[in-house]
Amino acid sequence: MYSAPYPRVAFNAGLRAQVTGLALLAATAVLLVAALTKAWFTAGQGDGGVGLIGLESCHGALCRSITWFDVRRIPAQIPIFATTALLTTLALVAFSLHSAIMLVQRRPDAVKLRWLSQLIGLASFGLAAFLFSLSIGDWSRGLVYGWSTLAGLGSLAAIGLVAGLFVRPLTRA
Repeated sequence: MYSAPYPRVAFNAGLRAQVTGLALLAATAVLLVAALTKAWFTAGQGDGGVGLIGLESCHGALCRSITWFDVRRIPAQIPIFATTALLTTLALVAFSLHSAIMLVQRRPDAVKLRWLSQLIGLASFGLAAFLFSLSIGDWSRGLVYGWSTLAGLGSLAAIGLVAGLFVRPLTRA
């Protein structure tokens, strides 16, 4: 016996663009929050954190933050990779935000897909280099991956998947 397939719900291109824009906007918001926090690594019993911007040490209710350029006796690659990761991530956030707004406005032809794709690669390199530089050597003692690592890498992967699987076909249509 032959049974008819389930009826397919046809999204028009405008609605598909808006839904894709909202998904891209959500992933971009998570990436921005992760990039600006100091919870990529935690130290001790939650009394300190390490992020792309620098270090934070808390003792009770008193917290002290310093940037990577204020830390003494640190390998040169750590501030270089942290700055690279921060700048490329913020540039990716800007282009993702632009792309999301264009998609929500049903203008997928205005998305700068080439720039978005290149920035996804550069931000991936920057974040991987930052994480790797802090995961080895003397600086890794006592450091544990924090929630920003999962949120940052997960949202970066989500932006890449949304751009590749959903934005690219919309820009070709």
